[in-house]
Amino acid sequence: MATHKEDHGRLPFTDLMNVIPLPPLPHKDHDGKREERFMSTRPAFNPGQGSAYGGHVFAQSVWAASFTVGEGMVVHNVHGFFTLPGLVDRPYIYTISHLSEGRSYCTRQVSVRQPISPSPSSLPATYFTLSSPNQIPKFEIGDADAELGKVCFSAMISFKREEEYVRGHQMEVGVRERYKSVIGERRPDSWELVPRVDSSWVKRAISRYPLCNTFPGLTMHRVDMSSFNASLSPSSYRQLTYYTPLGSIPVSSPNLHACAHLYASDRNSLYLITNALDSGESIRQMGSLSHSVVFHVPIQDLLLKEGEWWVQEAWTPRSGSGRAVHESWIWKLGEDEQGQRRDVHIASSWQEGLVRYSEVKSEQKQRLLWFEGMRRMGMVGEDVCEEEGLPRRERENVGREKL
Repeated sequence: MATHKEDHGRLPFTDLMNVIPLPPLPHKDHDGKREERFMSTRPAFNPGQGSAYGGHVFAQSVWAASFTVGEGMVVHNVHGFFTLPGLVDRPYIYTISHLSEGRSYCTRQVSVRQPISPSPSSLPATYFTLSSPNQIPKFEIGDADAELGKVCFSAMISFKREEEYVRGHQMEVGVRERYKSVIGERRPDSWELVPRVDSSWVKRAISRYPLCNTFPGLTMHRVDMSSFNASLSPSSYRQLTYYTPLGSIPVSSPNLHACAHLYASDRNSLYLITNALDSGESIRQMGSLSHSVVFHVPIQDLLLKEGEWWVQEAWTPRSGSGRAVHESWIWKLGEDEQGQRRDVHIASSWQEGLVRYSEVKSEQKQRLLWFEGMRRMGMVGEDVCEEEGLPRRERENVGREKL
């Protein structure tokens, strides 16, 4: 059964992450330096509910901050905090403060805000069905002059210079060897594309309304782990996701390569938890609270090429009291000199999320918001929306909303 149509309007990763510099603020930070500012030029991906994919601002914060560090400084550690949902109809404004400057390490703090009103080039609901990236409007620099709202995201980011690899260790058995009973010799792109939202109610919708793959920046495929997970406890549940960049990323920009891994690390992360608990139908509220990634490897092991695949191995060790934790390892897939598989553990992630439940169908807002958002974009029909509990809309309003 087909669940996705052909690709439409997908921006290459380099274009998606593009930022433009803004005039500095008049005041200075504690080191006497003016805070540097940047603005995003492309809208973030909307998974369906109307708010932006969190991996966009998480990764782009690092990319903006990288313009404020010396040559040779590459990100190795990011701690981000989500305080408000991001919006897709207005740009992100990044303000960077210099916290420390050293010969080997430097640290930046990033605060992110958005205008309180949509951009004049606000995107119609049908934006996500455009057939070419060239049709996707860009935010204009004048958007940065609008009144800004409260901080929606903040991050502490550490950069370091390359060091010679002398001694180290990682898990002896790589990801492909440990899961060979599942993945065998299958090609990464033979698995289904990662769904917009990894939940059972999305599967109900796409069984009747196959969706275009509009996720920008990366191509991502989800390994079917159902047989592997069938008899496992929630804490032993595992998910593997392959990804490769869309378009080429300049070798001269290692921080942009790192940002591609950061961008991938957040994809459907909290839904792994509800899948492990078989509680996806009961989600009342869900959202990221914080997200951290540490890179372990030299620059050469971070670089991505289109068509070369990387894999995220993810799990959840704990949930409860309205919160949950998602963890993952990111692997580079390679071979040793004898042609044997050699997987390199390049990064680790740790994410805390808000996850609340309700057994009352009308209070399961995560599902209802997704169907309402998809209806606004004209991507699902009234029949499935009514079955999910949404009231029917007036026909003349369909497709006219701004997101």
